[in-house]
Amino acid sequence: MAWFWCLEHKRVEEGAGCGSTSRIGPASSPAEAATAMERVRRREEQQQAHDAEEEKKHGRRREWF
Repeated sequence: MAWFWCLEHKRVEEGAGCGSTSRIGPASSPAEAATAMERVRRREEQQQAHDAEEEKKHGRRREWF
């Protein structure tokens, strides 16, 4: 069974639950789903550090569009 972290209700939900734009997952267990926001925060910190390194290397922020 798949588990998800619901962004709307701020809780773990099993199966169909809320729509895909309101949840993070799937996860293989309720415990894994419960840590979804921590994983998102960690990845965001890693990306910001990477972006800062790239900015130093190239002297400017990278433009995406």
